Amino acid sequence: MKKYTLIIIVTLVMVAIFGAGCTDKGTNLPHNQSANASSASTEEVVAFVEKAYEYAHIHGQEAALREFNNQTGQFVDGELYIFAYDLKGNTLALPFQPEVIGTNRWDLKDANGTLYIQDAAKTAQSGGGFIRYLYADPADNFAVKQKLSYVMMVDSGWLIGAGIYDSHEDSPIVTEGTNSQTRDSLKSFVDEAIDYAKKNGKDAAIKEFNDPNGTFIRDNLYIYAFDYNGTTLSLPYQPQLIGTDLSELQDPYGVNYTQVEILLAQQGGGFIFYHYYNPAHNMTLEPKMSYVQKVDDAWWLGAGIYLSEADQKMTTNDLADFVKNASEYATAVGEQAALSEFSKKDGEFSRDNEYIYAYNYNGTLLVHPYQPELVGTNRSNWTDVRGLPMIKIGAYTASNGGGFIAYMYPAPESGVIDEKALDTYEPKIGYVYPVGENWWIGSGIYLSDIDNSDSGRPDVLSEMTKLVEDCAAYGKEKGSTSAFAEISNLSGMFVNEEGHYIYAYDYNGTLLAHPYLPEKIGSNLMEKRDSFGMETIRVLAETAHSGGGYVVFIWPNPDNENKEELKIGYVLPVDDNWWVGSGVYLSEITGEEASIPSPVSG
Repeated sequence: MKKYTLIIIVTLVMVAIFGAGCTDKGTNLPHNQSANASSASTEEVVAFVEKAYEYAHIHGQEAALREFNNQTGQFVDGELYIFAYDLKGNTLALPFQPEVIGTNRWDLKDANGTLYIQDAAKTAQSGGGFIRYLYADPADNFAVKQKLSYVMMVDSGWLIGAGIYDSHEDSPIVTEGTNSQTRDSLKSFVDEAIDYAKKNGKDAAIKEFNDPNGTFIRDNLYIYAFDYNGTTLSLPYQPQLIGTDLSELQDPYGVNYTQVEILLAQQGGGFIFYHYYNPAHNMTLEPKMSYVQKVDDAWWLGAGIYLSEADQKMTTNDLADFVKNASEYATAVGEQAALSEFSKKDGEFSRDNEYIYAYNYNGTLLVHPYQPELVGTNRSNWTDVRGLPMIKIGAYTASNGGGFIAYMYPAPESGVIDEKALDTYEPKIGYVYPVGENWWIGSGIYLSDIDNSDSGRPDVLSEMTKLVEDCAAYGKEKGSTSAFAEISNLSGMFVNEEGHYIYAYDYNGTLLAHPYLPEKIGSNLMEKRDSFGMETIRVLAETAHSGGGYVVFIWPNPDNENKEELKIGYVLPVDDNWWVGSGVYLSEITGEEASIPSPVSG
């Protein structure tokens, strides 16, 4: 490598590091911080920011920024310190980089190109939350690491935040704090309560919110209400506290959470993390995320979820029970009442990413809480991003008594499902079930959200995708001749213990290698259609040619008398001439019979 090229690369790397907020090694580190300092927890980060938020409101912006920029002040604690920006990206507080105070960092990018100041502003303005980006860690020789920060608006003009390097991304406070559907569901529930209060009046609303059998108590989700002095107006599981002043309450991290909620409500609403008593667990103190909003200038209200419960994943059996219970509910209350309940984002049958949709057997959508604009339209010919006719398969499965299905579906973005956003589709396991003779319902969970911990089954999907990735790398390194021989070898490295194997095709649909179908090698299968009319090999080839990814398709299962079954496949290109793939049958994931009963025409 030429010397000047090396200099340019090193320079670019250093720009990325120092541009991300790193100071040089002569910069003083936060007191109590050393290279061996353990990371604060996410709960401590959030509490640290919320206490700074309250401090700013009590003392005003000027005094607060002076304290935030004080390297020996109360808002520098180990690795934690408060940073602050206005909404144009001008730096207001950064205690260990005083030289950048007053400079504009709006267009600053981390080493991955993330515009993290802009992300901070967007997240703070949406009610507060977490952001992730690369940042230099002064406690570890300025190594660039993934950083997790929590940000919130102080008022309409500026934001504050703090972060940690060991981000504990599996922590419930992070997973739920970044879950757009959870946040949207809470906000929708609070908005519904505010609408009720404005329509029925304060007294009637407070009476309803305090009614243990009222419409605003849904398991552990309930409405609480206060005036701006902190006087309790509604607290259904602690009626003895009605009329008392709770403005001085603190959680175990020292957050005066009622005071913070009052300030958030006055500033236009927002989210807060704190600890409160869970009525489902004998009033045990547990972490909670709430959304608060003002009703008017006299009082405000909020609702929250307990994070220990929100983080629970669903098994495929849970999914089946969820849909069957919804079917029983619909049978009991009637179609119209059931559809009304299913349409609510915060209703009895909406739980984070799980919700109920409904169709009649002609393919008309009857209800979908996240796509109400499509209700009443006929979607019998709708296909997922790869061409699988999911509605037809769902209707056919429901008409035969119900069961599991698989398909690709968009992951929600900020509570919105956009079927036109092709890069948001992910594999999903669904369960469908009939309701009477005229309509059927279903729900689904993304594969990444399935809990297999108690199933005794391996993570077959991860093992399968790794097999494909290893084979693609092998083909690139060893060449097609060696790769085809190894792929076609029944005892070779690309047939694993679970019976998953690799197949190889060219982009014209000619089979190049297959351990179980040696007689088909050399055959062109591009025109092969499944029983619903999907051209399977063509779709797999097109997906590989466009860079690879998941495809759900129908294929005979040799372990189940060659009955047709939905299969989740994964394909990758090797070069411009050929590609490889593998797959997992639906029954391997659910542990239940999943064959399609008989061939049907598309």
